[in-house]
Order: sequence, then C-alpha cells, then structure tokens
Amino acid sequence: MPCLLLDELAQALRRTPAPMVYIGNLGRELSLPAASLTLVDKLAMMEQYIGKKVIDAVVVGPRVDVSAVNDRLVIQEVLEASDIPYRHDRQLLHNALEKALQALG
Repeated sequence: MPCLLLDELAQALRRTPAPMVYIGNLGRELSLPAASLTLVDKLAMMEQYIGKKVIDAVVVGPRVDVSAVNDRLVIQEVLEASDIPYRHDRQLLHNALEKALQALG
C-alpha cells in the first residue's frame, strides 16, 4: 500500500501531468485490515500519502462495488485470465486501460 512507497515516488506521482489509472487487484486480500477497505478507502489512502488527488480513473473487475466512486472515470469489466482467475488477462487489461486513456483524452 501507499505507506510502502518511496518518498521520491510519491513526489513524482504528485508532479506528473500524465493521466493516472488505478488498477484493482483481482485476488482476495489475505490480510483482514486490507480486505475491509473499500475501493474509495484505497483511493483515499493512496492520495493522502501522495499529497493530493491524482487518480483520474479506476479499472476494476465486475465484482467490485463502485457505487461510491463518483468523481473519477470507472472502467468495470471482466479482467481475469481464463487459466488463473486472480491474474489479469493481458489483453483484457490492455483493452480496459486503452478505453480509460481514450476517455480521459
């Protein structure tokens, strides 16, 4: 999580003009505290550490509750690899990222 980021990385994320897209995990969180975080909680935690709102879009699977995400682009699609469901399929993830970046302009 963000508290593990190097200060230099947080600074770079704060300064970049590039669109920033959060990609959600597909696997189940093994730690109870992490498993209890909502998507909004995760975004808030990352941005608190970075120091400002920087995440423009989220790419998540269909089982993620996105109902409270109302201030960013949400791309919610099937992303799982057919052979290992907790891993992202490269092409599906590529397509979702492409869709997000095109929508962000």
